[in-house]
This record gives sequence, C-alpha cells and structure tokens, in this order.
Amino acid sequence: MGLPDVLPILIIGLYFFGTALYVLGSALRNERLKVAALSLGGAGFALHALDLGGQLLNANASPDALTSGRFLFCLLGFGILLIFLLLWWRFKMRFLAVVALPLALVFYATADATSGIKATLPPMLTGLFFLLHIGTLFASMAMLAMGAGAGAAFLHLEKRIKMKASLKKMQQDMPSLDTFDKVNHWVIVGGFPLYAIGLISGFIWAWLSSKRVFSGDPKEILALVMLVLYAYLFHQRLAYGWRGRKPAVLVIGVFLLMIVSMLGINFLVPTTFHGFKP
Repeated sequence: MGLPDVLPILIIGLYFFGTALYVLGSALRNERLKVAALSLGGAGFALHALDLGGQLLNANASPDALTSGRFLFCLLGFGILLIFLLLWWRFKMRFLAVVALPLALVFYATADATSGIKATLPPMLTGLFFLLHIGTLFASMAMLAMGAGAGAAFLHLEKRIKMKASLKKMQQDMPSLDTFDKVNHWVIVGGFPLYAIGLISGFIWAWLSSKRVFSGDPKEILALVMLVLYAYLFHQRLAYGWRGRKPAVLVIGVFLLMIVSMLGINFLVPTTFHGFKP
C-alpha cells in the first residue's frame, strides 16, 4: 500500500483516538490525556493538510477532482479544525476540541466514503468563481459548526448554573458563559457576510450559465431560509445587542439546517442540481 492509500486510514485513526482521549481527559480532568489528544489531533490536521494539498495538485490534471465529494467534505472538515485553532488562539477556547475533533472525524470519514461521487457544478464555476462560491460558503459553515458547539455548551452550563447544580469534573474546565457568547458574536459577525457572498455569487453564476437566478432546487430553498435566519441573527446581534440564550439557540438551528443540506439533500434528493452523483 502506498502513502495515498494509507493516509486516509492514518488521519481517521488520529482523529478518532484524539477525540476519545480528549473526552476521557476532560471527564477525568487529566491534562496529560488532553495534551496527548491535542497532539494526535494536530498530527491528523497536518496529514489532512497534506491530503488536501495533494488533491489540489491533482486538480491540474483532473479538474473534476475539485467537484468530488471527497474533496468537498475533506475541505469542510479541514476548515472546522482551522476555525477551532483560531478560536483557541483568540479566546483560549481549547474546550471546543471536544466539538472540533469529532466533527473533523465525521466529515473526513464522509469524504473518504464519497470518493467515487461528485457534485454537479456549472462549467464556469472554476478558479476565482469556485473560491468565491464554495470557499466562502464552506468558511461560513465551519464557523457555524464552532458556533453551534459553543452555543450547546453555553445552554448546558447556563442550565446548570440556574439550577444551582454542582458542576461535574468536565464542566469545571469549561470557559465562562461570557466567553462562549463572544464566540457566538464572532461567528455571526464573521460568518454571515461570507455566507451572503457565497450564496449571492452562486445565484449570479446561475444566471450567467442558464439565464435563471432561481430554479426552485430544494438546496436553493434551504439556503435562502438559512440566509434569512443568519441575517436576522446578524441584525439582532449588532443592532439590538442580542446576547446569551437566544443567539445560541438560533446558531444551533442554522447549523442543523446546514447538516440537513449537506448530508440530506445532497445525497437523498436525486433531482437536486447540487446533488452528489456517481
């Protein structure tokens, strides 16, 4: 077996054991286990970057490589870990590894399982067009994933505090509610413009390629619903200073819609223009 054959197994294994060790280390409040878990995750991230770089190099010989399910899900998993690293650096949010590592594992495993299928994209959706549409959408989705993790942790910790219940070992290592709320703010302020750019650019290219802006595709309908909810969050957060529970709940809701769009419509609705096909 060559490196290309072994690489996916190594990455999945590193993410799996990194996730397991971090959860165990958090439950036991064992710093050594958590450091070991992050080291495994870091090694997986480095190999993930190597794999992604190899796929980009292959795109020169085979342009279809950029529309394969393997590349797209691989890119999303990589983006989630990249956003986690930024949050770790900016807010000291190491705790979100308990969200980032399993999500990276799920999306990379999905990428490996979908290597034989590809998405249907307009012929002109290449180069800068690809970066503007796919790149911005995936960056905003990665931010949503981390925002949903922070939101879930916020709701859980808030409930424990309101009930005046004692915090378990893992919960004692959680950042403050204010820190989770800052992550929510960062995700909304940074993620919404990226999502809007990605969606609008997609509609522009739909018009350029087929002279139709909106085709009634199920994924387009869901994307517009997500845009409205995301815009509402953006407005309420900036204009009215929304904080705490409401934006946490809504970010989780938008993230779940993203999962339905990525793993539901793309695979289960054969008539969608954006569906993955063998």
